[in-house]
Amino acid sequence: MHPLIELRGVGRHYRLGAIDVPALDDINLSIQAGEFVAIIGQSGSGKSTLMNVLGCLDNPTVGQFLIDGQDASQLGPDELAGLRRERFGFIFQRYHLLPHMDARGNAALPAVYAGASGKARRERAEALLTRLGLGERMHHKPNELSGGQQQRVSIARSLMNGGQIILADEPTGALDSQSGTEMLALLRELNERGHTIILVTHDAHVAAHARRIIELRDGKVLKDSGTPSDHQVPSFSSETAALPQGSWWGRQQMQWREALQSAGQSLRGNRLRTALSMLGISIGIAAVVSILALTSAARGSIEKDVGSFLSGRIPVFKGNSTLPPGTQAKSFRPSEIEAIRALPGVKAVTVEREAQLTARQGSRDAMVTVLGSEPQTLAARKLKLVEGRYLNAMDYANSSLVAVIDEKARKSLFKPGEAALGRTVLLTPQATGTEGNALTPPAVGVALPVTIVGVVGQDTGGAVSFGAWLGQILIPHTTFGRKLDVRVDADRFNVLLDFSLPPEEVQKQLTYRLKALHGIEDFESWNAADEFKKFQQITGAMALLFAGVGAISLLVGGVGVMNIMLVSVSERTREIGIRMAVGARQADVRLQFLVEAVVLCCLGGLVGVLLSWLGAQGINAAQQSLKVEVSWAALGVAFAVSSFVGLVFGTLPARRAAALSPVDALARE
Repeated sequence: MHPLIELRGVGRHYRLGAIDVPALDDINLSIQAGEFVAIIGQSGSGKSTLMNVLGCLDNPTVGQFLIDGQDASQLGPDELAGLRRERFGFIFQRYHLLPHMDARGNAALPAVYAGASGKARRERAEALLTRLGLGERMHHKPNELSGGQQQRVSIARSLMNGGQIILADEPTGALDSQSGTEMLALLRELNERGHTIILVTHDAHVAAHARRIIELRDGKVLKDSGTPSDHQVPSFSSETAALPQGSWWGRQQMQWREALQSAGQSLRGNRLRTALSMLGISIGIAAVVSILALTSAARGSIEKDVGSFLSGRIPVFKGNSTLPPGTQAKSFRPSEIEAIRALPGVKAVTVEREAQLTARQGSRDAMVTVLGSEPQTLAARKLKLVEGRYLNAMDYANSSLVAVIDEKARKSLFKPGEAALGRTVLLTPQATGTEGNALTPPAVGVALPVTIVGVVGQDTGGAVSFGAWLGQILIPHTTFGRKLDVRVDADRFNVLLDFSLPPEEVQKQLTYRLKALHGIEDFESWNAADEFKKFQQITGAMALLFAGVGAISLLVGGVGVMNIMLVSVSERTREIGIRMAVGARQADVRLQFLVEAVVLCCLGGLVGVLLSWLGAQGINAAQQSLKVEVSWAALGVAFAVSSFVGLVFGTLPARRAAALSPVDALARE
């Protein structure tokens, strides 16, 4: 039968600059299953290095190291982790217990990486701790236990996955004499139950408790008492048989649960650092979410106003920049406008007639724009009635001397609080314009008295105003034509669409009809829907630009998280070594630190969203024109971005943690 452990010409060399230092040199050993072996030697003899090789914590530089016939010297980090997890148990001089776990959690740790179920882990840990005399102390943290009790917890941990081979590194070095004696008695008892015990010590009295002693000096075997002639391989106790492994899905769940619990414990253990790290992410998320919410609200309000103003309109103007020199553009005759009204897809046509006049009321004068108003003028000008009435059919039929004024004109002509309805305003021409002047058409008469019957205001929600620079006074278009501008032709008009045809098709037919009537394309028109699409593209680009500015702070927060995680890896190197020693793979360590970074960033993202929501409520309370909302979609995006930031900036620390050598990690304090 081949030995359980066999070393063939094993050497372990270290490089110190250009110097090669042999810690082990041509070691040849065979250890049978069930032996109780003591490796003794002074400091620097190589006994700790030999224990690291025997425990699959380190690979030899040369030679072969066989475990039950399998050459472990050729295995990778994860395969060595599997061997440690399935066959080895470690008892360290300084116990190496995780401070944030209680005795039961520390004892059960190896079974987490073995994939055992939670119930099986708890039951095995409680049974082992009870047998070792810690039944009433299993929920105490390491700092609440004595040295001897902590060492018993480490023994329970070494037996958790069966512990076929138990490596004890100076197990009595940190104990008093009584606890040390009890420890050696426990090791003898474990050996009698079938465990192979390899005890590393510098104390000859401790080594005397073993049945075989191997003495090292300068990295070589000086003496070896050999396997006792009466050695027999005892059978294992069912109490320490390996726990059954769970399913693949169950193992994955346990790994994630352990990673989440470890992340929570680590973050709670460093509350101030966690809060400061979260602050960077919170500011970044709050900046991005707030900017997106503000730009979305502003963009929505502006696009709503602009869209409602432009939607369903095709403005048509006299003149064309491509006309040959000397060519005179024609105005639009009433018959031509009627022909446009008859086109399919046209809902109505409004003629634009206006003049700049002086309005007088009592002792107040003001420059105003007088509009020849039609029934659709309010909708076309984005105005709404706020007081009185609008012009009716009788006003148009009788060319009545009535008017509707806007808020700007009322402020110019009336004192604050003074009633405007029923008052008379005199409209006086400023000057007589030429016939082709659309802004100041030829005026008739000296002064035109009109009675105010209504007041209108902007109908845009306050984000965008389409009002004129001057106050506006709306009179019936029939009155405008008889009293202010006797021309029947128009220089511009608006085509309102009923959307039975696409706007592009209506514009195409309109251009064709007017070109046929004028004989030349001496006019211009534009599709408001196309212009609105361009406007949307501009506002979308601006929103992305603002979001990019906010993302810079998120990037800074992510760099801060990466820096904190790198510090965490440095501070928790010994914990990483302990986890690797009990069987954690590199992927397990990477997952632990990645999850911790993601949890940290997600918590920061949650705080950032909360800050954004509070800011939105403050903005909404301070004003009414712009409603800012932080939606559930923003919450989802914030968590997604936070998770992404955690993954990106947690990858380097996680990879660095996983790349640590178990030997180097355990050696650090």
